[in-house]
Amino acid sequence: MAERAASQNTPHHRLAVHQQLGPLRLDVDITFSAPWALIFGPSGSGKSSLLRAACGLLDRNGVEFARHDTGGQWLSMSTSATRRRSLSYAPQNSTLFPHLTISENVAFPSQSPRNESNHKPLVEEVLELFEVKSYADRLPRELSGGERQRVNLARAFAVPDAKLMLLDEPFSGVDRAMRDALLPRMQEWLLLHRIPVISVSHDVDEALLLGAEVVVLASGSVVSQGPAMEVLSEERVRMLKALGYTEERP
Repeated sequence: MAERAASQNTPHHRLAVHQQLGPLRLDVDITFSAPWALIFGPSGSGKSSLLRAACGLLDRNGVEFARHDTGGQWLSMSTSATRRRSLSYAPQNSTLFPHLTISENVAFPSQSPRNESNHKPLVEEVLELFEVKSYADRLPRELSGGERQRVNLARAFAVPDAKLMLLDEPFSGVDRAMRDALLPRMQEWLLLHRIPVISVSHDVDEALLLGAEVVVLASGSVVSQGPAMEVLSEERVRMLKALGYTEERP
């Protein structure tokens, strides 16, 4: 999977944010090229704020967001309304509609009057992808936190014609075994549909499993960017030692 992803590393989006957010100053200019890019850093470093900036949910002064179009030009979306940015966004906390069933929640993004196509097959597909089809007729209050988070992800994957997926701590509340099962399926699905991803995490294991391009953020600035195995090498060694493993050096 990692080799397949590496062959597709061409620029697809660029995000520059120069803005004061309370005590935090965000000063970043990032070009995203990998099919899956992961913004990594401690709490308070500005990770989630970058996703919100891409969505147009922050003050747009000091924010530049652009997509690399098929003609090889950068198309600015900084002044576009959120609904016109061709984005799919799953926030960290699942924000499901409490009065809608699970299937209705997942189908919600395709219910716009502008969407005349039949998106029911897509909805069915992602319900199966995230193993929530058996909950289709239930209400969110009947599900556990991890199950609701999987529905939250399913809804993001059911956005029609998305050109970029934004996932904020996508596996919050999801148990490790389920996460490990979902990750390769998600990567395969996204590659098949040619949708790049920018996600946020502070989990070293998650970044390594993805084989993602990692952008390391600290105090509002980018301190490193590159393949997970390289930029998170020290964190990986610390994680292995904590688990009681040591690596033999040649």
